[in-house]
Amino acid sequence: MQKSLSASILILLIVGQVQCGLWQTIVESTVVSGVTTATIAIGAKVGLAAAGFSSVGPVAGSFAAATQAGVGNVVAGSLFSIAQSAAMTGVVSAAIVPASAIGAVVGVGYLATKLM
Repeated sequence: MQKSLSASILILLIVGQVQCGLWQTIVESTVVSGVTTATIAIGAKVGLAAAGFSSVGPVAGSFAAATQAGVGNVVAGSLFSIAQSAAMTGVVSAAIVPASAIGAVVGVGYLATKLM
């Protein structure tokens, strides 16, 4: 009985939203998701550049260069090698999957708060 009552209330909420602009809310949540994804991907690129990771290797005198000097032999799969690889190959391709996942979660969360 409890589950069917909860389902009925949810259906009434959704029907009410359809009449009150559900599609506008879906569009808004999609925009929020896209902006979040783009911000993370661009922010990662800017952050790596600021730390001294470039497309040709660590920039002399930067944090990345100092870290590499301190580490010595960089191990494949380490955080340093992942950051350098992202900078060399293009961070958007490296960050797009996690950024999309975070963007989707934020968009769904926004949609859920609007439906309540």
